[in-house]
Amino acid sequence: MIEISHTYSLSSVWQKQLAKVLIEQIGAKLIEDNFLQMPEKVADGGFFYTEVVPGLSVVIWDLIFKEAFLVHRLKSDDDLYIIHYDFSDEMNLIHVEGIKHKIGYKANLGLGVFDNAVDNVFQPVVGERVFAMRLLVAKDLLKFSVVNGSIRDSNKRKIKAGKNTLFFYDHIDSESKVIMHAIKSKSFLDPAFEIYLRGVALRLLAIFIDRYSTQAPMLHHIPEKEAETLNHTKEYLLNNLFTGFPGVEFLANFAGMSVSKYMSLFKKMFIETPNNFFVREKMILANELLKSGKFDSVIDISHQLNYVKISYFTSIYFQQFGRKPVDDFIKATF
Repeated sequence: MIEISHTYSLSSVWQKQLAKVLIEQIGAKLIEDNFLQMPEKVADGGFFYTEVVPGLSVVIWDLIFKEAFLVHRLKSDDDLYIIHYDFSDEMNLIHVEGIKHKIGYKANLGLGVFDNAVDNVFQPVVGERVFAMRLLVAKDLLKFSVVNGSIRDSNKRKIKAGKNTLFFYDHIDSESKVIMHAIKSKSFLDPAFEIYLRGVALRLLAIFIDRYSTQAPMLHHIPEKEAETLNHTKEYLLNNLFTGFPGVEFLANFAGMSVSKYMSLFKKMFIETPNNFFVREKMILANELLKSGKFDSVIDISHQLNYVKISYFTSIYFQQFGRKPVDDFIKATF
């Protein structure tokens, strides 16, 4: 496994330092001072970085790794947030204080926000296209600030903070998905790519600010032990999508918390209630089954997912994707 470490800054200093390490260690190549191309033996593709405006920079990944790769982002003195958009073909992992979190738009947890004051590790999948973008944003550009050990949102409400990790996960909104899908088809070698990327970064940041300045605060400090426990219950839900929702009382008991505490912390960490999270993941699975070509009818898939009434399954699927299950169904040919 190849492991590298780097820090972030709003200038190109970090990129040059990383380029030097990768060039010396594995034979990477720096093109035009912003495209860091990986050697073919390690991965196809590379990283592209550019400064956008004062207080905002962007780095984009587009690679298919051929061997295991770990990227340690070390905390630095630069006072910034990292907004991570993951549009990869498969799930990647982000390690925050020893806890592994799956991230990827297919799981509707494709957006992650991290404080540059806390280390994390990005573990990309091997053999599949990794496509991710990170906005490096000066904290004073966002409508969130850390004041006297607490976090305040644009409505001046205070959230308990402390020594713990500042981060949250959410789904990528539909408007940002369209933007990400469009840039995913572009080439780093296109002469207009850099200017195009700057425009994309500005649009994504504008959407992000508009989205979270009008909602409840989304940046939270969650103690490591509680975050790990919440992650276990999330994994339980993901491993039991073919059954019915187990109930909040069961999950709270599993987590060793009261129902009210569990509900509050789960929503802080994963943005949604446990039931809504479960249903969303179940519908993503339903979409995969419908397109798998392994079933004779939509009813078979409905029953497989523990839905007795096809009408109820259709209604929930439509709420999630805006179309009926039959619209995505590919019938088995064997």
